[in-house]
Amino acid sequence: MGGDLFHWERVYTLKFSAWIALGFLGARALANRATAGRLEAYRAKRGIKVSVDKLQEEIWLVACGAALSALSGCLLAYGPTFARGCNLLDTSECYSNVGSSDVPQEIALYYLTEVGWYLSLILKSLAGVGRGDSFVMEFHHVITLALVIWSYVTGFTQAIGVLTFFVFNQSNPLLHFSKLANYAEMTRARCVLFILFAAVFFVSRVLILPAVVIRSTLFEMPLAATPEEWSGAVVYTWYTTNALLLALWALNVWWLRPIVRVIARNVSGVDQGRPQDDTVTRDGKPSEPAAAAKGYKKKN
Repeated sequence: MGGDLFHWERVYTLKFSAWIALGFLGARALANRATAGRLEAYRAKRGIKVSVDKLQEEIWLVACGAALSALSGCLLAYGPTFARGCNLLDTSECYSNVGSSDVPQEIALYYLTEVGWYLSLILKSLAGVGRGDSFVMEFHHVITLALVIWSYVTGFTQAIGVLTFFVFNQSNPLLHFSKLANYAEMTRARCVLFILFAAVFFVSRVLILPAVVIRSTLFEMPLAATPEEWSGAVVYTWYTTNALLLALWALNVWWLRPIVRVIARNVSGVDQGRPQDDTVTRDGKPSEPAAAAKGYKKKN
């Protein structure tokens, strides 16, 4: 693992992420305009109580979340350096090319797209094309954005970064599907989709993240560095990467409580007939425990 801490040529390419973020925001604005009339008619026909902008929010997050999930899976399975030695079952070669100044074009583009995506999530409310998020969700976005940028500029783009993307991207589309079913008062679909989301969330973000990704960054990364490198810039990369990953994992563990509460109330039949807008926060992550339970009181 050679080279300096930062690859400055990659720092300069981050400017393209700003254009990608503008592209996401522009596409979102066009999608909102194109779907507003049809969704309003559908909402009136079905008697859906939530506003059109909430439906647009979930449709957009489902589409983009599914696309990013598929892209990370394709890169992990068919990318130039991931076929061997860096996957969920074997991380022995995840650091074989860390520090290289050469990044395959498709991997660099994917990283820049993820940076642009998280920038658009942070800016969507300010741009007037999306709903605002809670402080906790904005904090989550900022930590994730910092981790993605750090991974990109320090050379973790060859393997371990894409593996991390794959782990994080799998549960989001399921959650937004469950919210759409919730808004449409499709009770059975809502319950099934949310339970499926919870299972994928638990396996990927609570179990696999520490068992595969964080274990690898904690213990395998130092083995890939020479003593000279470890005494220099690499040690700062190690501390920063693991601090950000552990912070994200702690947030995921913290979100388990509201997820379990929602499942318990749905399985027990509490308030099965009404859509609950407070089940999850507006960007698709489980809300705080008090908010998650709101609206799930028993009917008398």
